[in-house]
Amino acid sequence: RRVAEYCRLIGLGNGLSAREAEILEIASPLHDFGKIGIPDSILHKPGKLDEQEWEVMKSHARMGYELLNKSDREILKAAAIIAGQHHEHWDGQGYPDGLKGQDIHIYARIVAVADVFDALGSKRSYKEAWALDEILSFMKSKSGKQFDPALIDWVMNNIDTMKQVRLSYPDTVNA
Repeated sequence: RRVAEYCRLIGLGNGLSAREAEILEIASPLHDFGKIGIPDSILHKPGKLDEQEWEVMKSHARMGYELLNKSDREILKAAAIIAGQHHEHWDGQGYPDGLKGQDIHIYARIVAVADVFDALGSKRSYKEAWALDEILSFMKSKSGKQFDPALIDWVMNNIDTMKQVRLSYPDTVNA
C-alpha cells in the first residue's frame, strides 16, 4: 500500500494527470508480479544471493512483463510496463534491457524510486530497516545513475509527505 501511495504522490508531483496517477497507483503493486516464478529458496534466502541465484532473481522483471502484457486492460498494460522496466536504471546499467533515461517509462521510473525508498526503510529476511538519513543519502547518491534526478529532487523536497505515508501504513506482523 505504501509503494502505491508513494507512486501516486510522486506522479502527481511530477506532472502526471490525476487519471495517470490513479493508473500508476493501482498498477504499481504488481511491479514484482514475476516473482511468482522465482523459487522461495531464492526469494527468502537470508543473506546474499550467489551469481546463479541472482540471475534467476533478475528474471522476475521479464517474467512479470510477459505474464501481464497479455491483457488488453489499461491497468494491466501499465502493470506490464512497470514489471518489465522497474529495474532499468537512468544511466542504462539496469536490467533486463539496459534502457536509459527517458526511454524508461515514467511509471517504471517512479516505481523504482518508491519501491527502493520503501524497501530500504523496511526490515526484510536479509536485512534490517535503514534509518531515514541513510535512505536519503543512498537515494541522492544514485540520482542520475539508478534514478531519474527529477524524481529524487521531488522526494528530497517532499520528505515530510513521504514520512507521513510511512506513518499511515505501518508494517504489519504476520501471526
